Amino acid sequence: MKKSIIVCIIAVVLILISAGLGIFKAKQNKKQSQESNITQSNQITLEQETNELLVADENDKNVIGYISIEKIGLEKAPIADGTDLTTINSYVGHFKESSYLDGNVCLCSHNRGGKGAYFGRLKELQEGDIITYITKFETKQYEVKEVKTIEETDFSVIEGTANNQITLLTCVENQESLRLCVIGVQK
Repeated sequence: MKKSIIVCIIAVVLILISAGLGIFKAKQNKKQSQESNITQSNQITLEQETNELLVADENDKNVIGYISIEKIGLEKAPIADGTDLTTINSYVGHFKESSYLDGNVCLCSHNRGGKGAYFGRLKELQEGDIITYITKFETKQYEVKEVKTIEETDFSVIEGTANNQITLLTCVENQESLRLCVIGVQK
């Protein structure tokens, strides 16, 4: 009789342990599934963002893309082809001599004085900051590698490069002959 009671107790303990493990595994699987769903829902790809953005701005045929720089609060500034005053008074200008996707993508903007002054805080960028360049073909991210001041006549910074980079130019406040140049390398 003592043996049968002990066997019953052992059986009950084993059943409880087995049930406890089953509940634990079920909770663990549920937690992993929830984490996976959260990760998937939070991961809007850069390509999805690109498509949504370009569809939303079909009314402006001048826009060839956008630039965002979170560090300085620049969010989806429109880019148009050209660097003439008419263009850069309303858009970030794209140097026609430079690449659109691969190589050296060169952009410029005013830093004060109106609607097109998108690069007002460009001087705050530092090495390691991220620049996002969005076109209808793809979205690229660049990491700032260099911030420097150049002469307004130094066009070497817009020449083609073997590596994918973005070059941003704007005036230096109160110094007509100088330009601020920010160079980022694709991540």
